[in-house]
Amino acid sequence: MQKNFSQVADHFGVTQPTITLAVQRLEREFNARLVHRDRVHSQLIVTDAGQQLDVHASAVLRSLHVAHQEIDRLTQQQTVLGLPPIIENHYFPRVAARLQAAGMLENIRTIEGGSKWLRTALHDGQADIGLLGSTAPLSYNSLVVEEFDRQPFSIFVAKNHPLARRKRITFSELRHERFVLFTRSFIHDSAFNQLSHRNHFRPNVVFRSADTHLIMNLVAENVGITFLTALVDPHRDDVVRLDLLDDEQPAFISSIVYRNNHVMTAAQKRVLEILHATLGPTGSH
Repeated sequence: MQKNFSQVADHFGVTQPTITLAVQRLEREFNARLVHRDRVHSQLIVTDAGQQLDVHASAVLRSLHVAHQEIDRLTQQQTVLGLPPIIENHYFPRVAARLQAAGMLENIRTIEGGSKWLRTALHDGQADIGLLGSTAPLSYNSLVVEEFDRQPFSIFVAKNHPLARRKRITFSELRHERFVLFTRSFIHDSAFNQLSHRNHFRPNVVFRSADTHLIMNLVAENVGITFLTALVDPHRDDVVRLDLLDDEQPAFISSIVYRNNHVMTAAQKRVLEILHATLGPTGSH
């Protein structure tokens, strides 16, 4: 925050009287003192009313930023899909085939990231629709959520790891293992922490990555074991998947998510229809 009107004027490339007049107009508009001028120290002190106005102004500016992004995409007939890597690899190929058959694939742009980060991207207008993972049904006033699948989590170990002889295991048996995990922006982190807390141990996490293939390569080299949704099929003979035997363990829930105030183009509505037809959501929340 700038400390005086001169600094504010320099920041915006205008004259100091311009800033003074703008503040005076706002104070008349809201009938409140927004800043206190500390002439002894040549500083501006934002009043409680000024701080309250800043909260609302920031929200308006965020909405304006989202509007710019949405309208840009509307004019370009573009749809931005937010896809976590596991969901992208497992579900999107089928969706892409239908989009291509409809002549719409070239107008699709995808952004990748963990489901936690992509929720923010949806809120901020960086994505129009997302296929997100969660460990519990999502519920947001600003988002429409349509669940379409649930899968368990599993443990993956190297073929030559002592646990590879097992087919099933409880999470408590892993307290002395080294783990290679997704970064914290992925919903896997929440499920993993839930099981760690329930079993009363602090896991030894030796490495984190956003790349599923790198995690599997590290597991194959016995750098550590990993915890991933059962959607992941390693397609390799040097990694073994173990089922978890824990009662009431978290599930990997996949959902179609989009903003409820987003006015979709006909093309974006068609994309949503294709997602519904391909993935078959089980209901809205």
